[in-house]
Amino acid sequence: MICAVHSDRSGRVVVASDWAAASFDGVTTGPFHDAIPLPAEAAIVPLSGREAEGLDHGGRLRRLGAARFAVAAVLPPGWLRLALPAYAEAGQDQPLAPRAYVAVGADEHGELVAAAASLDGRPGASAPTDLAARVSATLRARAANRELRQLARCARDYACRAAANAFMGRDDCALPVGAPQNERAATFIALRDDRDATPTEPAAFHPSPEEIADVAAAHLEAGGTLVTFGRACEGEPLLAVREIEDAVRRIRARAPHATIHLETNGSLPVALRRLYDAGVDSIAIRLASGRADTYEAIHRPEGYRFTDVRASLGEAAGWKVALSLVVLALPGLTDRPRELDAIVALAGELPPGSALVLRDLAADPRRALALASGDGPLGMRVALERLRADASHLVLAANARPLARV
Repeated sequence: MICAVHSDRSGRVVVASDWAAASFDGVTTGPFHDAIPLPAEAAIVPLSGREAEGLDHGGRLRRLGAARFAVAAVLPPGWLRLALPAYAEAGQDQPLAPRAYVAVGADEHGELVAAAASLDGRPGASAPTDLAARVSATLRARAANRELRQLARCARDYACRAAANAFMGRDDCALPVGAPQNERAATFIALRDDRDATPTEPAAFHPSPEEIADVAAAHLEAGGTLVTFGRACEGEPLLAVREIEDAVRRIRARAPHATIHLETNGSLPVALRRLYDAGVDSIAIRLASGRADTYEAIHRPEGYRFTDVRASLGEAAGWKVALSLVVLALPGLTDRPRELDAIVALAGELPPGSALVLRDLAADPRRALALASGDGPLGMRVALERLRADASHLVLAANARPLARV
């Protein structure tokens, strides 16, 4: 039996061995399924003001009792959640902070488990142990570069892996440009949380194309595999097309074979084309739904519509780029039949070898689900099986990992 877990008043996680764990599928709360050992880098987080729930010996859903508070897991990159935590709101008016909450329980040995699946088959890069020293040394050598100073702040103060990579010479390096936003999602939704670069604060400056290119070239020369525009704390990079276009041309001139990646909502097809022409060769377009009404309820776009996103995806499918469709997945929404049909239809427009990325949507799950009503969910496991069958020409993954030319 998978046992329920909760926290006490001190915040200590407690296994309630007399109660079976429960999970929420977006409509109903029931038995805990799809348990995997909690990944090493996962975090257990309290659900403020929510009461823990479990199943009694008769299989009935009950609150665990006074001062037994609900908890959830937040998983590291590479994992996809299959169920949401079960809890009672108890008249709580304050939304949960937007995070990718996952149902959690404990096995017969008291070890924590989560309702999740591994899609990538490999964990994310571990946090560097000598980051502070590397940041200090790099800043001493190149103190005038504002792009580098911003990355140092993101890496040290917010533990952003994509920023830390700039100082480690590995994997992909984020290149913030201080782009504005054109999505106004509800405060309990974070559309740009990819767990390698969690939204914290946007860059409060506009680096020059020269500064951006210098950071990118140094990263690639040190052994990094690619550079990325549009990571989590950025706004929409297509709104900074002039600066990025100039920077991309400079990067391409200094590193002709580098992979230059762009993560975008695809809101401006003309701007996307300009960046492709400048030298971007890897594009990820993210969305919470393939249906216009659901998309606009979740994203709340400003100055564009879902038809623009479709146009960008259609155009990019004809270019010589590594293309990813990033679906922001939420149990109870993504696994609805009509939502799945729409995702499969979009996937069918992508060329073979493109990526279909399932990334957990960071949100207060119940409030996010309330924004878009629809038919009952099939279950995330069933959704995965459908996508593997009907989008078999694509690489199914939990992270956008563009192929890098090394």
